[in-house]
Amino acid sequence: MDFKDVKINEEKAVLENKERVAKDFWRQKYHVQGIVGLINDPNGFTQFKGKYHMFYQWNPLGVDHKNKTWGHSVSDDLLHWERCETALRPDTWYSKNGVYSGSGIVIDGKLYLFYTGNVKDDEGNRESYQCLAVSEDGEHFERWEPSIVNQPDGYTRDIRDPKIWEKDGKYYAVLGIQSEKLEGKVVLYSSENIKDWKFEGEIAGANHGKLKDFGFMWECPDYFQLKDEKTGKILDLLVVSPQGLEPEGDLYQNKYQTGYFFGKLDYAKPEFEISSDFVEIDRGHDFYAPQSMEDDKGRRLIVGWMGVPEEEEDFPMTKNGWIHSLTLPRELKVIDGKLYQLPIKEMETIRGEKIEFSSKVKGTEKVGTGTIYELNAKFKNITGNVGLKLRVGKESETILKLDYADKKFVLDRSKGEQVDKSLRKVALDNVNELELTVFVDNSSIEVFINGGKEVFSSKILPKFGADGIEVFADNETDVEIVKWEWK
Repeated sequence: MDFKDVKINEEKAVLENKERVAKDFWRQKYHVQGIVGLINDPNGFTQFKGKYHMFYQWNPLGVDHKNKTWGHSVSDDLLHWERCETALRPDTWYSKNGVYSGSGIVIDGKLYLFYTGNVKDDEGNRESYQCLAVSEDGEHFERWEPSIVNQPDGYTRDIRDPKIWEKDGKYYAVLGIQSEKLEGKVVLYSSENIKDWKFEGEIAGANHGKLKDFGFMWECPDYFQLKDEKTGKILDLLVVSPQGLEPEGDLYQNKYQTGYFFGKLDYAKPEFEISSDFVEIDRGHDFYAPQSMEDDKGRRLIVGWMGVPEEEEDFPMTKNGWIHSLTLPRELKVIDGKLYQLPIKEMETIRGEKIEFSSKVKGTEKVGTGTIYELNAKFKNITGNVGLKLRVGKESETILKLDYADKKFVLDRSKGEQVDKSLRKVALDNVNELELTVFVDNSSIEVFINGGKEVFSSKILPKFGADGIEVFADNETDVEIVKWEWK
């Protein structure tokens, strides 16, 4: 395909499919999604000239992982997003098989995007190029020739997803990479001038340091620091999306995972000295390749892809020409050595009609209806199973349940239209009380447990007309529920 055809084909696909996509019953209201086609990883999440910028992997031509561009949306409040002109297309020699993931940084009033250009030959052999694009207005980008060509010695050409930051006047980037032994790793690069980059070394990965077998590829690394709000200690976090982990009990149940390590980045060695276990950020069915940024309020915000690679066939909306969205933005905090995720305060600005319920519950009670809403539920004096049933009706329901005997929280979406009927679970340290903050959109649910100690994000595909909200308890339990319709 000639490079000049890339934009023409994109515009044609949007024109032909956008009306059909917009009418789909499961289209989201408050989540970033492609106007047509498939989206996946969030990219270049930044704040520039007073607006939040969200770029994302986007295939406008279909619902498979081909024809990757960087879609682009902007927002004043992280909730209402305006679609912009596509930022980057596979229309250069160094990105002809896809503009892959990367990040953004603002330097001297300009927005820089650092991304991976993917090139394959006729036999499918890959070349990878780490490239920069720069903009003065946040809309039009000048693309530079590749800054990093292929991979350092000892690694395959699976090197991608640069995440960039500045420290003491110098620029650094972590990239996901695969060793020649087919092990997932993270490597560190540095630059004095943002354009020319030096390989510093491998800082973490499978069979690196104390960490043993841990996947064949680590995608979308992210590095940042947070201050523990209880101890005041500054903690380093390395977020990665390893591929190739085997399930262990309730852990690693998705095809591919995303989680973090606490540790300390030693720039001189270089080495990320891991001091914790790998902890999954999100326990739901659909969370991968998140990206974080610090905004002008000093918040560390994170957004994930509400999907997992290679699972598109599970979802019937592909028949109507689209698939996937991003999660709602969340604020990250560390409290007493534990990473918390909190709904952003802006969520309160879209609260509409309010309904309250307070009672002692035994058995099942209907407490209202709704399809797009926020709900907060508090359960106290728990002595048996308790929970919520949402989007109930037409043989559909999504169940959020505390399994009292197992001391686990369970998300059950088995009565939905997706192929995967499996449960997701996490152990809780206290089962006498439970607080759930839940955000329900047309085809997704995001559940924040006990102030954000655990989070579940999953697609849900209820049938048309399934809008019931029920609360249940095996034994008499004090329940308080507040529900807001979204404006």
